[in-house]
Amino acid sequence: MTGLLAACSLGHSSASANPKTIKNPVAATPESLATGKRLYDRLCADCHGATGRGDGEKSKKLAAAGEPRAPDLTDEKWDHGSTDGEIFVAIRDGLGSTMTRLNGKPGIGPEEIWHLVNYVRSLGGKK
Repeated sequence: MTGLLAACSLGHSSASANPKTIKNPVAATPESLATGKRLYDRLCADCHGATGRGDGEKSKKLAAAGEPRAPDLTDEKWDHGSTDGEIFVAIRDGLGSTMTRLNGKPGIGPEEIWHLVNYVRSLGGKK
């Protein structure tokens, strides 16, 4: 693979690439889901909760302060896009002040983010 195709497949899409068209190169195998769960537990559960329902400790504190809670990742509602590519970009780049980006965190590269995408998909109705 070369150029933009390779970049998009690995999650290094250019700023002009449409997240809807980015394909997930990591199969949702039991190993990928297990890796995604370990990453989720470490990086995401504080806000989204252990089961992805948006009820983590940080989310509760935000709600108590009148701020928006973390979204429920188990329901059918997609606030920031429903494709694997859109989920990848939201995790990679963050969502402003409400969700910090994982891009650039030590030990977190495109493959780890794709494992997170696979795990988030396994939590509920997000097919």
